[in-house]
Amino acid sequence: MRARLFRQLPGTLYSAVVMELFERLAYYGMVLVLGIYLVQRIGIRPDLYGTVYGVFTGALYLLPLFAGALADRFGYKPALAIAFATLTAGYTLLGSTARFPLICVALGLIAVGGSIVKPTISGTVTRTTEEGTTRPVGFGLYYMVINAGGLIGPVIAAQVRNRTEFRYVFWVSAAACSLMLAQALVAFREPVSAGERGSGKSIGRVLADMVLVLGNWRFVLLLIIFSGFWGMINVLFGFMPLFVDAFSNLAAVESAIDRVVPLTPWAGHWLNPEVFVSLDALLIVLLQAAVSFATRRWRTLSAMLVGTTVCTAAWALPAVSRVAAVVAVGIAVWSLGEMTCSARYFEYCGSIAPRDQVAVYLGYSFLSIFLGNLYSGPWAGFLYQKCVTDRVGAHLQPQFIHFFAGVMLMGALAAAGLAVYGAVVAPTATARETEAGAASR
Repeated sequence: MRARLFRQLPGTLYSAVVMELFERLAYYGMVLVLGIYLVQRIGIRPDLYGTVYGVFTGALYLLPLFAGALADRFGYKPALAIAFATLTAGYTLLGSTARFPLICVALGLIAVGGSIVKPTISGTVTRTTEEGTTRPVGFGLYYMVINAGGLIGPVIAAQVRNRTEFRYVFWVSAAACSLMLAQALVAFREPVSAGERGSGKSIGRVLADMVLVLGNWRFVLLLIIFSGFWGMINVLFGFMPLFVDAFSNLAAVESAIDRVVPLTPWAGHWLNPEVFVSLDALLIVLLQAAVSFATRRWRTLSAMLVGTTVCTAAWALPAVSRVAAVVAVGIAVWSLGEMTCSARYFEYCGSIAPRDQVAVYLGYSFLSIFLGNLYSGPWAGFLYQKCVTDRVGAHLQPQFIHFFAGVMLMGALAAAGLAVYGAVVAPTATARETEAGAASR
């Protein structure tokens, strides 16, 4: 049955998910080494890096609100061609310059290109599948390649920078995107008819939807509260590789793994910080289905609260020990919390939306990630500068506990907010909806 469903998927969908795979491996291969490159190779201060990183990753989740409307309006094929041309230019520039203003331009191009890819690929999956039959298979394939890219990209980045120069990591990302530019121009077939493009959302409609959604104060409150969880994820990708590279000895872990699976004889040194941190993605690929099944009967808000609490507690391990094995356990604990709550957040956003506005609310649920990314980058950069870099420069012991306590503060506020939200706001909303339904009958 499953094989027959895969055969029913059109070539356009397979073309789209291949593009998503290459875009994700290009992105994760870059973003997990970005802090190491900018801080340790280029010499940018961590606080400045944090600000740039926060704005960059925030833009990746704000711009799709408008990019998706433009793709619906003018076609997915030209949108993908523009996206991959922009991504290719951004990665090429990032690997070609050490000048800070040009680095910012490069990251801006990557943010714009990535923001076009996100809604266009997911839109292609929706438009080329049928609800109740091939759509679950299509989105399952889509999410699988996202995680595959998150695993493959860092491994490629590690091999490239171990064997060549650092800038070639970004040029490999550029090459991956240039291949997908060729595919967008040659192999991809437009899934949106001319008639549908004419009736697509305008930017004015997008802004009207934004006013509608942001007028729901309960939904906005949830976005703000849960942004602390997304902020912690942003720090994991943006600062954990930098911390591990500077203060954890990965050689012992690599040797221990080699005793079980001898990778070094044929791969050479392979356990770089970017590969080490991608343990999170590996565990999600292996365990997400099992964790989702085990927690399926939990109330959605309860799962979100438990997951956020576990993720927050996970940072205590690198706070008390920089030994690589301890940090790895912290990442593993983190991944269990992430698997428990991240998907349930989107489930909850859909459940509290009016029935005729579920898609709109789910689209704007990403504003929570935008907000978390936007403030977590500058906050983590400030903490890393004061607690780590400045103290090392003054020949003092780094205050790792202070740094990680600042990261945990975001999660603690999110967990406390969810507890209050569940006890006060959510029951009130449910009661009022019930009363409204009874009155209408």
